[in-house]
Amino acid sequence: MGESFGEAHRSEIREFYQLRVLNALEQAAQYSGRKLGEGALLAVAKKSLSISEAYDPSGFAELAGIAHAANLSIEQAFAMNGLTDLRDVLAWSSEVPGFEGCSSFLLQGDKTTDGRLLCGQTWDLATDNMPYVIGVHRRPKDGPETWCLSTVGCLSLIGLNAEGIAVGTTNIRTKDARPGICYLSIIHKALRAKTFEEAISAIRTKGRAAAHYYWVASRDKQAAGVECSATLEERIDVKQGHYVHCNHVLTTTNLSLDGAPPKQSESTVCRQNRLSALLGDAPASSLDRPALQRFLADHEGGEGAICRHNYAGISSNGAVIASPETGAIIACQGTPCTAEWVDLVAAGA
Repeated sequence: MGESFGEAHRSEIREFYQLRVLNALEQAAQYSGRKLGEGALLAVAKKSLSISEAYDPSGFAELAGIAHAANLSIEQAFAMNGLTDLRDVLAWSSEVPGFEGCSSFLLQGDKTTDGRLLCGQTWDLATDNMPYVIGVHRRPKDGPETWCLSTVGCLSLIGLNAEGIAVGTTNIRTKDARPGICYLSIIHKALRAKTFEEAISAIRTKGRAAAHYYWVASRDKQAAGVECSATLEERIDVKQGHYVHCNHVLTTTNLSLDGAPPKQSESTVCRQNRLSALLGDAPASSLDRPALQRFLADHEGGEGAICRHNYAGISSNGAVIASPETGAIIACQGTPCTAEWVDLVAAGA
């Protein structure tokens, strides 16, 4: 499966790798003042390989297949997949700006018109990465089919599987980043889960490389967020209403590892407040999929808006909304305000 992916997108994968490395090294220099090269990034990747292979041999084999077909080393493919984690290992500092995007939500069905659990998010990264965002349909022999939004040459990012398990993520930063399992490997394994608790267990693993918030939802209307540093995690079960998480630490468990809580004016706080308000203030009868598409395309707050347009080189490169109960997942490539939303299940059939 990895070989097929690598062969289908060989040239784009190699282009994307170069962009991702450049993005990571520029941000590492910005955050820490250290001028680093590709070799430093690949050295961290190399230290992470055995940990990742032991965690998920099947996912690691797929990544190796992608690397081989795309004429990349396994270290290069791993670095491309886990770039934000490796960047944080190299260049974490206590003064980290909150401009990164990704605004996620879990919305329990008691407030939607049809009673369903809905979940989703924007996905924000470097603006020049946008052409490499794709929908991926996988049919593994050892697990359920999956549909996800990801990038060329990468494992799962935001997706849904045939068992009705949906998983997504937003990036946060804590001081305990280290070589280890990258976030795409974690999501990739979680999306092979057949039960809600199996997916949660895949996230609450030892050996994570860096901090991320993960959300999980299932067709039996279970929903939870797991806010993780590299070494700690806290689970937040969402039994009613909504839960929003953007790009800063919200739990007491990880607060001691967060060196610089964001200012109220920073993007992550603005997006947290705005998406929470949109979900909380909307009439119960109006909270449906079209409303969620509008919320993810919201421009209130300029540089702090949910739908981001090249602020500090970052844009909303895509978005996803999923309904685990019905097995539906829609996604867009590009800013949600203008991009076409696609039914990933229908498109991948």
